[in-house]
Amino acid sequence: MLKNNLYMALLASLFIAVFSSTSIARSEVEQQEESFSETPQELTGRVGDVPVFSHIYGADFMTEQERCEYLLKLDGMKTRQERDAFRAKHHEKIDLRRKQKGG
Repeated sequence: MLKNNLYMALLASLFIAVFSSTSIARSEVEQQEESFSETPQELTGRVGDVPVFSHIYGADFMTEQERCEYLLKLDGMKTRQERDAFRAKHHEKIDLRRKQKGG
């Protein structure tokens, strides 16, 4: 009886350890997915002939200061919904600039 209780306790501990480490690892991956490890200056600079900021929608219609602010704001947001709303607003703003400049 005592042997069975110890076995069940060990099994329960193992079960909890496996599932808690899986959820922690998953949340760390999700956080890394949207964060930037480089500084804004590195992100908005150039690598060879390719601008590093080319992943920003409408970056050609933004100043370097605006690109830096965009990346800092985006990096500071906590949820995917917040980032998606920010990006949608940014797309509208860039589309308006593009129309104004005739592009």
